[in-house]
Amino acid sequence: MEKFLRIEESSLPQLTMRKLHSHPHYEIYFLYEGSRSFFIENTLYSITAPAVLVVPPFAMHKTEGGAFRRINIYVTESMLDDFQKEVLTSLSLSFVPLSEAQTASLRDVLALSLDHPLSEEHAHEVDKAKFDYFILMLYHFAENRLPQSKENAGQASPLVTKAINYMNANYSEPLTLDDLADRIYATKQTLNYHFKKDLGCTPMNYLLRLRLTKVKELLATSNKSIEEIAELCGFSSGNYLTLIFKQKEGISPSSYRKNRN
Repeated sequence: MEKFLRIEESSLPQLTMRKLHSHPHYEIYFLYEGSRSFFIENTLYSITAPAVLVVPPFAMHKTEGGAFRRINIYVTESMLDDFQKEVLTSLSLSFVPLSEAQTASLRDVLALSLDHPLSEEHAHEVDKAKFDYFILMLYHFAENRLPQSKENAGQASPLVTKAINYMNANYSEPLTLDDLADRIYATKQTLNYHFKKDLGCTPMNYLLRLRLTKVKELLATSNKSIEEIAELCGFSSGNYLTLIFKQKEGISPSSYRKNRN
């Protein structure tokens, strides 16, 4: 089973992640300067530093905005103990606002370095120790966490939200742009306009990414056959799913599953 922990720091004048994506691991987004817009699942949020946001595995998301500084922690569930799983599960799809003192404490933990060189194995153990302490402190600070709510939401189009909710509930069914427009009482042109404006993609692009996210989740968490997964995720056959998966992910569904077992 895939197992990793990565701690990365970035300081950029601007970063726009135009493509919605998901991944089979947790992403802990520690924003300590600037502000970002986050689209997660079906809602757009504006987050101002300092704050920590937890993105769970297989959640579709993207981020954009102006100048910022942040630290990202990427960790697979297999690296977590029961306490850490409980903390990250409880904080998923919510964000924790921090005081300046709390921010400094978390940064100090992640920035801790030793004066002498370390082997790769020992460096990994040091990162794990930092992560363990970070999660413990985050749990202590999280009493002020802000869950998803309309008060924290940005200005995502209600039409986009309605369409996404419909696709989330019906992605396993055959669904064309005409079908979607009819179901939510909108024109195709209006749907395309609002999706490109809010998410940088068309409704059908979003639907394909949603289906592939569900495919990856089933490949990683079940023993279902490729044919069964194709049917559950809205693909006409296992062969067609394999073709599209290779085109979009650069790897076959079987190889993707093998890499995570």
